[in-house]
Amino acid sequence: MKHKIINGLGRFLMKVNALSICIVDDEEIYFNKNMLITAENTGFKCIERYQKIDRDLFNRLQEKPYDIVILDIKGITDPDIAKDGMQVASLLNRTTNSYIAITSAHQFHLVNEMTNVDYVIENKLLTSADFIDELIEIVDDFIGKKSTFYKNVLFKAGFSMLKKIAV
Repeated sequence: MKHKIINGLGRFLMKVNALSICIVDDEEIYFNKNMLITAENTGFKCIERYQKIDRDLFNRLQEKPYDIVILDIKGITDPDIAKDGMQVASLLNRTTNSYIAITSAHQFHLVNEMTNVDYVIENKLLTSADFIDELIEIVDDFIGKKSTFYKNVLFKAGFSMLKKIAV
C-alpha cells in the first residue's frame, strides 16, 4: 500500500514499453504454447521461450539482457556453457541486471541448490491462469526491487535539499 504510486507508475511504464521475458525449460509441457498465448492476451507481449541455452542464446542473455529470465534447473544447457540452470542463474546474476527466477519439476532441487536468485517458482505444474498469477507476482516483485533504487535516490535528493534549506 505504501508503494502504491511507484508500483502504479511501474505498471504504466510496462504498458508503454513491455517487459521482455525469457523462459528456458527443456520440457514442452511446462510454460506451453497455450500458457504463452494466454499471457500475451493478458498483456505480457514480449515472452520468448526456449528449450535449451546454446552459445548464441547465452551470449544474447548477457549482451542484451531480458528484464526477467525464468530458468529450469536441469537439462537446459549445453555442457560447454554451464553445468545447469543454477549455474546460468548465478552467471546472469553477476553479469546482468536481469531479474532471475528459477523452477524445477523436482522440489528437492529447489531446496538443495542455493544461489542468489530473485524468485523461485515452486509449483511447475501450472494452469494458464496459475501461470498468469505467477507472472503477476514476479512482475510485482520485479517492480518493487527495481524501484528501490529510485526510492533511495529520491530520498537522498530530498534529504540533501532539506539540509540546504536548513542552512
